[in-house]
Amino acid sequence: MNGNAVMYDAVAGKILTIGGSANYVNSYTTPNAHIITLGAPNTKPTVTAIGSAHYARTLHNSVVLPDGKVLILGGVNYAKLFTDDNAILYPELFDPATNSFTVMAPMQIPRTYHSVAMLLADGTVFTGGGGLCGLGCGPINHYDAQIFRPPYLFNGDQSPATRPKILSMNPAKEIKLGSGITVTMDGPVNRFSLVRFGSVTHSVNTDQRRVPLGSVTGGGNVYQVLVPKDPGVVVPGWWMLFAINTQGTPSVAAIVNVQ
Repeated sequence: MNGNAVMYDAVAGKILTIGGSANYVNSYTTPNAHIITLGAPNTKPTVTAIGSAHYARTLHNSVVLPDGKVLILGGVNYAKLFTDDNAILYPELFDPATNSFTVMAPMQIPRTYHSVAMLLADGTVFTGGGGLCGLGCGPINHYDAQIFRPPYLFNGDQSPATRPKILSMNPAKEIKLGSGITVTMDGPVNRFSLVRFGSVTHSVNTDQRRVPLGSVTGGGNVYQVLVPKDPGVVVPGWWMLFAINTQGTPSVAAIVNVQ
């Protein structure tokens, strides 16, 4: 219970499950991770164990990034509500290309029960809250937030990476399922992705998913980006469209409404 499930590639039907505990409270946690692969309708999904994360955790949050990696934040290694005891301060980054986990720089503030984490349009991750059980909780009520800047925003020497920029789009806002988008960039990129706006509570983000998009260069820095036609893959609603360059650095997202 209280683990995370993140659809990091909706086209391929790929879902990462990570962590959790046997019981809602008073239970030790697991670092185990699996990939669930959804197939054609009316067929059974496959479940593949991929080993373990570095930290066992529950009551945590996980956020899919524009490049398909998944950032795992916060939680505790023993399931208990309204406490910062046994808090995990070190985030981990899951890479689906290698099915491996990398430990990131530690957070300064525990993010446990009642905390949230969401991807922002600039490619950073908002993480905040925790506790929030009234006046009696004292220091475990965290009425604050932090911003995590993923490694793709930096060069090897830790200087800020140059980010691609979306100059224009046609259509600019309302996108039809199964249609194309003409995207003009300020320089070359090699891929695009859609990430749906999330709605997270109690370690569950039911809206979160990422859709990698096919693209064709139309000449210069103009790209024809193809949106899947299946509404079960690209659920109608509001999405962030990211362009990603060969260094893996994403643009600031364009906000689009898929219909």
